[in-house]
Amino acid sequence: MKRREFVGVLAAGLAPAWRTRPREQFVERWSWAMGQSVHLMAFAASDQQGLDACAAALAELRRVESRLSWFEDASDLCELNRHAGRGPMRVDADLRAILGRALAFQRLTAGAFDAAVEPLMRAWGFRDPRRGPPSPVELAAAREAVATAEVRLDADTARLPNGHTQLDFGGIGVGYGIDRALAVLRRCGIGRGFIDVSGDCAAIGAPPGEPGWLVEIADPTAPTGEGRVIAATRLRDAALATSANTVQRHVMNPATGRPADALRQTCVVAANAIAADALSTAMLVSGRRPPGALRVYAV
Repeated sequence: MKRREFVGVLAAGLAPAWRTRPREQFVERWSWAMGQSVHLMAFAASDQQGLDACAAALAELRRVESRLSWFEDASDLCELNRHAGRGPMRVDADLRAILGRALAFQRLTAGAFDAAVEPLMRAWGFRDPRRGPPSPVELAAAREAVATAEVRLDADTARLPNGHTQLDFGGIGVGYGIDRALAVLRRCGIGRGFIDVSGDCAAIGAPPGEPGWLVEIADPTAPTGEGRVIAATRLRDAALATSANTVQRHVMNPATGRPADALRQTCVVAANAIAADALSTAMLVSGRRPPGALRVYAV
């Protein structure tokens, strides 16, 4: 997935003392999934219920990664990319759902979000490191591959008619995984929970006695380790995602074929994590507030 390194970009804060309901236990877990650090918090009827729910949510994140990651050669995404130009491929519910949402966000953002940017990622050395930028010929070929990309969905099959089309879910996959993990928490009986995957986060309900889960947004221009906060917001049944080109300029502008440079960092609050993920990417590319955003914070 999107192996982002947003050093100090986000921090989920907890109030000093919560007024918990009788027998409501606070459970917290740190782990690793989707190539990034994961922080889970939940209130549950018992410690065991909370731990079991967090374990199930982590398992779901890892399951989604195994199906949709560019970095897993056996994933459904990699298999679909290998089918480019070869005909239709049968797809399961996860791949079908994320392809449909990706196409919808591409239309909504007038192309600022585009899952077909993989040729540009390769040209700029984000797959196989290179010493310098792509040559004009290489860049032109990659831009052409993105511009002519087409995804056809038909019931349970998908097709990439153009053999040069390659998809990358880096701008949407983490959000999809978070939404799936939140659904697992709810099925486990969690009514108050929070998931943070290296800066992309989403909340169920709110901590007891609080209006929402506190999220602080750090200044990307501050020296590493300083932790200067430029904004704070609270999430309640909503999600926040961050996109930045401050550490690794890995967010591509499909129109120019170059790393996005309209803004340094964008944080978007939306109704769900997949929307926040895609819209934060689109805003970093276009520099404009995307349709569907509930709140935005940009530098």
